[in-house]
Amino acid sequence: MDHRIVSLPAFTVVGLEYISRSPNGIGALWDRFLPREGEVGPNVEPGIAYGVCAAMPDGMLRYVAGIPVADDAAVPEGMVKFTVPAQKYGVFTHRGLVSGLGEAFQAIHTRLLPKLGLRVQSGVEFERYDERFTGPEDPASETDIYIPVE
Repeated sequence: MDHRIVSLPAFTVVGLEYISRSPNGIGALWDRFLPREGEVGPNVEPGIAYGVCAAMPDGMLRYVAGIPVADDAAVPEGMVKFTVPAQKYGVFTHRGLVSGLGEAFQAIHTRLLPKLGLRVQSGVEFERYDERFTGPEDPASETDIYIPVE
């Protein structure tokens, strides 16, 4: 899996959120968000979407499917605003079906980060979808996975 290290400034995402102990509802969240994507904006990175994942203190997982907006962007009814903090990230490119993202995250955490001598930093993980993402069922699709590292 290709990788690189980047430092990013904080950025803001507006979209729909899913809170659970299981990632099983994330696909359905995207199915609900995509028809409403046009309500959010303006998108400060046209053609880009994010899947932002944050662990909550009670062990729950908070996932936001959204698009990047200005900090002062309006939040459509039923949506949330989430600020991703400035952070140093290991960026890994997943090639394949969206259904394989869970396995990619597992491989990154258990094999790739230790092999590269990188330690996970507490923070927000996210997926970044750009023009290389050609659909959830396309085996040629590419998604970048950002893991906070020190």
